[in-house]
Amino acid sequence: MCRKKSPVPAAVDASTEEYRRLFGVNDKYLIIASYDTHLDVDGKETADGYIVYIDKDNDIDYIDTRDIDSSQIKRHVARLQHAEAVPSKHLPERFQIEFKRCLGVGYVHALESNFDDLDSIIASAGRYLESRNREYSRRLLLGTGLAVAAAAAGTGLGLYLSGCRNPWVFGILFGILGSFVSVWQRSSQTVTSSAGGLMLHMLECLSRIMIGTIFGMVAMTAVRCHVILPQMTSANELYAYILISFAAGFSERFIPSIIEKITNKAECHEPDTGAETPSPADCSC
Repeated sequence: MCRKKSPVPAAVDASTEEYRRLFGVNDKYLIIASYDTHLDVDGKETADGYIVYIDKDNDIDYIDTRDIDSSQIKRHVARLQHAEAVPSKHLPERFQIEFKRCLGVGYVHALESNFDDLDSIIASAGRYLESRNREYSRRLLLGTGLAVAAAAAGTGLGLYLSGCRNPWVFGILFGILGSFVSVWQRSSQTVTSSAGGLMLHMLECLSRIMIGTIFGMVAMTAVRCHVILPQMTSANELYAYILISFAAGFSERFIPSIIEKITNKAECHEPDTGAETPSPADCSC
């Protein structure tokens, strides 16, 4: 029996050369090779056993040269192949290899006719892949948002130090920062599959930041119109815009609640047309 603990790009020792020659494979990662050698009728050395390995395309392959009834083995191998068919090529190679190694253990159990543990092995490999998908999806989201947030923070700091204190500009920048904080907070519960790739995650993240920035601008307009913070003075305008825009970018319910407040006020002041008059509980005026 020959075992390898790390990927072998080329034959480096006698045992590696032997199983590659006997089975006619060029593996990327050997999971297990279990065989005995003998001479056939032509005097050629052959292998009687099996090998499970990961090939150059990061797929699990196996060869079984034993003279046994393999119908039940093939049925369980089919289950493992079905589990392996879950998309994983989008993940970094180390995650692909680890996922295939987890399932490779199941191939060994199946070839040894130990079928009882296959359900737990397949479930364990599935949980591993699901966790890596979530982690990689979060990495793509945060990687995109961090670049935008860093640019906004750097721009704001430069403007502040240079003496430029335009409240609208700072409000927009802090709306971007509030949106990024929201993206960061929700990234651990993201439902976007990392199989969608970088472009999908960029669109998802940038869309959230854009919406948060728009909400920040609406909030600043509401401040200017005295819909919120009616007692604000011009001396506090810069910091009020920063605070309200950050809150609007962070909270997806902040601006809708303001719009509902304005709508309720409009309904309370509509002329009587015979329709039912809104009760005081329905109006925030």
